[in-house]
Amino acid sequence: MDKNAVCVSCVIFFLSSVSAALGQVAVNSGLSEKEAGQFAFDSEEALAVWTITGDVAIDLTKGRDGSGGSLRVGANGKALVKLRDPDESGKVELWVYDDGSGPEDPKANRIGPRWGLVQSDGKLLAAGVLYASYLGGTEGYTATACDGKHWFNQLFWLGVKRAPPGWHKWTFDFDAEDGLQILHNDQEVNAVDSDKTGLQGFSAIAIWGDAGQGDEQTVWVDDLSVTLGGPVKILPDPGEADPYDEKALAADQTIRRTVVIYSKDNSPSAPKLEDLPLRESVSQYGIAWTFERPARVGQFINGDWYVVGPVTITTIDPPPLYGSEISRRQLDRMDKERPEGQRVRNGFMLNPPAQMKVAYDSGVRNWFDPSLTKKLPVTMKPGDSLVSTISMPKGLVLHAQLRNKIERGVDDSSPIRTAAVLTCVGAPQPPDAFRPAFCDRKQRVYLARNLRRELLPTAAATRSIPKVQQYVRFTQRPWVGTCFFGFEEPVENMPQYGLEYGRVVGIAALLLCTDLKPEQKEPLLVNYVQVGIDLGGIVREGHPGWTGWGGHGSGRKLPIVFAGLLLGNDQLANINLSFPKVSFGQDEQTAYGDCWTGAKVVFTGHSGIDAATGGGRSRGSGWGPYEHTPPSQWDDGKNTSESYRRCCTSVGWVAQALAMRLMHAEKSWSHDAFFDYVDRWMYEDDAAFVKTIKEATGRDHDREWARQGQAWDAFVNEMWAKHRPTLPAPPDGWKKKHDDAYYRTAIEKSQK
Repeated sequence: MDKNAVCVSCVIFFLSSVSAALGQVAVNSGLSEKEAGQFAFDSEEALAVWTITGDVAIDLTKGRDGSGGSLRVGANGKALVKLRDPDESGKVELWVYDDGSGPEDPKANRIGPRWGLVQSDGKLLAAGVLYASYLGGTEGYTATACDGKHWFNQLFWLGVKRAPPGWHKWTFDFDAEDGLQILHNDQEVNAVDSDKTGLQGFSAIAIWGDAGQGDEQTVWVDDLSVTLGGPVKILPDPGEADPYDEKALAADQTIRRTVVIYSKDNSPSAPKLEDLPLRESVSQYGIAWTFERPARVGQFINGDWYVVGPVTITTIDPPPLYGSEISRRQLDRMDKERPEGQRVRNGFMLNPPAQMKVAYDSGVRNWFDPSLTKKLPVTMKPGDSLVSTISMPKGLVLHAQLRNKIERGVDDSSPIRTAAVLTCVGAPQPPDAFRPAFCDRKQRVYLARNLRRELLPTAAATRSIPKVQQYVRFTQRPWVGTCFFGFEEPVENMPQYGLEYGRVVGIAALLLCTDLKPEQKEPLLVNYVQVGIDLGGIVREGHPGWTGWGGHGSGRKLPIVFAGLLLGNDQLANINLSFPKVSFGQDEQTAYGDCWTGAKVVFTGHSGIDAATGGGRSRGSGWGPYEHTPPSQWDDGKNTSESYRRCCTSVGWVAQALAMRLMHAEKSWSHDAFFDYVDRWMYEDDAAFVKTIKEATGRDHDREWARQGQAWDAFVNEMWAKHRPTLPAPPDGWKKKHDDAYYRTAIEKSQK
């Protein structure tokens, strides 16, 4: 039997029975499924099929079309109608009259009128008017998924305006396959995630009145229609996973590959073309590329594949999906805001530009550029790089490196799970060749035989040294982030937030500066230099860099300088001098200047000093230079900057600064204020300053994680305590007067 016939039959049976008994539900067995049943509110008898609590009545003066009546629900009223016993799919349409009124204090928690679907166990999904300090209850609507008691537990800000006052059409379309969809005035509302409502269907409809005290709002409901469907398909919960935990590391063979220590005395030749394997396809990190015809392939020293071209890729697995090929239930809020023709999953880019725009996944915020979307087949010629991705499925929660959890469509999470790079070359490469930077169209090839390993210190490691294999895994997969905020960074490849980016690159460099055996260091060294090559290639191809923006923007400079030093490439080793207008967060956020604490080096604010212009960035929020002023003069923007100084930046810089000092690479870094600021962070006693800030601003920074004198990682703290005092650079440079013209100019420019 056709499921639609079943849907119509069940609703008609129910509504016909009620109609026969009470005569208040209009049913016509000849109507289509979408018009299977309609509730009329034209007489008092209409309430007979509803369970009524409190102030609920029929209002014969308020019909939506000017005739008939409507259901009026006043303060603390509730009207519920049961439709069936099982919780199944279906569609509910109703018109709600909202007069736009609100309470005197709209920022106080208050539950206004609501309407929606109810499950047999009491769970519900309702749209309506809710008030809180973080909600614009007088401006727009909120949806809530709850148990009918705790209305603020799971909220979805709908972004739908209440204005103008009047009748608004609401549709709750709970499809058996695609889940729940909400429409306002026939326009889809994207904010509600069906899988986060906790509903497996519905069996009743309810309208709740204003539950607040004073200025109570009344709402009216009319033209309520229902279509009932069958059971909802319940998707399995993708669950939560940590790709970096001990179990995952033990199962990952890519981090246990044999890495030969190549040198000038052990420098292999490139194989002959005929000696390379002839393959129909190659795969890496769950991504497989299939060629139109068998091609010669090889691997770079880090394990990434190359193919001798030209070559045509005919299929990629998992396959890229476009438009309607993507299950509606897998669409997140960003997807739904885009036209169907712009949606993409598991996308790829041939020769990604060194710009803040990508086309891997339509769930990418800010930087998604649909004009860059390509479809198979794709032909590669020597010099080309293909970056392929696997998208995050909805509901999967992945742990990021060191901290944070990432879930598609939630907060600032990336929708990309992993990425791999296939490079097309004109001839076989020697076994010690690094992969050319994926943005580098000149395809510069560096060789591991040229690594200047003698520059690596052998500082005694301390007892809290982390497992090297964890950092090998952290750096094994390509760090293909060309954008910002981590919106497009593959979760299983690289750190998501700037603070963790800085922590990972700092600790990895610090590990390479210890007395670990060369064979223990080599896999991490190869990976880390590859990260630096990729980042350097991005900069060299015209990328503007990574600006100071709270914790974002940190960490990119260190791998570039490190790779340049080890490879003997002066352009990369001296990246600031090579590209003076490129932004690096930790440099933009540190400068010499008179600090209110007496220090002579300052944190330059949430958004720092623009490397390109030399002006302090306020971003309209007062987020620029501020430490030259006392806390008594701080506004919200300056307080925000102080919070970010303590929570999300300084603690991630300690390992970076120590690694560079151990390598005596301060000159290459070419921003001395960074090193002196880190010394200040570690050596300045801030106990009295924390009290002053609290007295002046009310902000309390007296938390262990927010105090100066420490990093968040025990290994870093131990290495600092053991080795920083032994280095020739004096540890009190932060107390000495320096040329602060750069800082003073930045302040002047920020005030214009």
